[in-house]
Amino acid sequence: MQALTQRLIPVLLAVALLAAPGGARAQQLFALDDVRGDDDGNGSLIYPNRDDMHRGDLDLVQVSVEQRGDGTWFVVEMGQAVRSPVGRVTLLGQTPMETLARNGFYTFNVDIYIDTDRVGGSGQTGTVPGRGVTVDRQYAWEKSIVLTPRPDTARTMLQMYFDSVFEADLRAKQGKVSKDELRELEGRSEARVNDLFFFPTKVRVAGRKLEFAVPTDFLGGVPSKSWGYTVVVTGADLEQAGQLGQTRRDKAAMMTMGVGRGLTLEQWGMRSDADEATPPVIDILAPDPKTQAQVLSNYDMVSGRLAAVPGIAPDGNAAVAASGEEPTPDQLARIDLGLTPAAGPAAPKASAERRTVPARLRTLNELLAEGLITQAEYNEMRRKILAEL
Repeated sequence: MQALTQRLIPVLLAVALLAAPGGARAQQLFALDDVRGDDDGNGSLIYPNRDDMHRGDLDLVQVSVEQRGDGTWFVVEMGQAVRSPVGRVTLLGQTPMETLARNGFYTFNVDIYIDTDRVGGSGQTGTVPGRGVTVDRQYAWEKSIVLTPRPDTARTMLQMYFDSVFEADLRAKQGKVSKDELRELEGRSEARVNDLFFFPTKVRVAGRKLEFAVPTDFLGGVPSKSWGYTVVVTGADLEQAGQLGQTRRDKAAMMTMGVGRGLTLEQWGMRSDADEATPPVIDILAPDPKTQAQVLSNYDMVSGRLAAVPGIAPDGNAAVAASGEEPTPDQLARIDLGLTPAAGPAAPKASAERRTVPARLRTLNELLAEGLITQAEYNEMRRKILAEL
């Protein structure tokens, strides 16, 4: 009997090592815990009056990172079981939810902004449009992971958003923009999104956990305990992509559920004494129970200063001080547009085939044919592209 037990031990160990989904060996690099039961933003947000969104659904509990045989995986744990889109339909178009949200979830977005150099003020401080917050300068980031129910559509919206941002800035400087300059701007938009943002499409949902693969070459290395991680949770508005103006710099909300007084189906409610400029962020990664409310309440819309969300470095070390001056109020007001004081190197031009008007229209046709966007979204994006002719 003892000999049989000794022979079984290696087998049991091997089974345990291969317990990760897909049979890949899993080594947890680190885990970051959040306060439970704080899914109310700065303390004034109330869940919408819907049967599929209740307290705990968007409550971030933990973010961890694992190195497996098939690459780097991030794991996000929520307070309640992740709701499946199967059997649901959209509020407006009555479209089957699972044809839009194909990765097993649909009620929230999770943004992870990663500070890989740990130099305070070095990197980006802007967030995805519509989040209504910035990242604290001590955690200025180099890479962003945007976990969203509609990654392909979100990526297209973000690229078109930057098209509008860059075009508006150039028009403000020289009054008009040529077709060649528009193509160059589109190249900058594509390069910016490719370099800074990753939208996971390899996603697995099990109970309260979502795990998603992130290429190591995008991150620039295996996630380290010395890096800083800023995590922001918002409600997802899947039908927003088809609403007029969602790629404009002053209107884009990137499928972020908004905030308003009273209880509705489509946005977060607020207490009667809450400020209407309250950020639509429902939870952030912060182990101190006092941090979240303080951070998300610390903004000034007169000066354009947004709430600055801090990150966490698993090794506990502070960022190295950076040389340079503090950003001006005008720069701070522009941060949520994804524009930071350091513009970085010039972006390469996009390939002619990938970014010409005919190519972009073909891409839209493919997205519509595959059911990745609705007819309304197709019409709005097509209108934006044709307006450039």
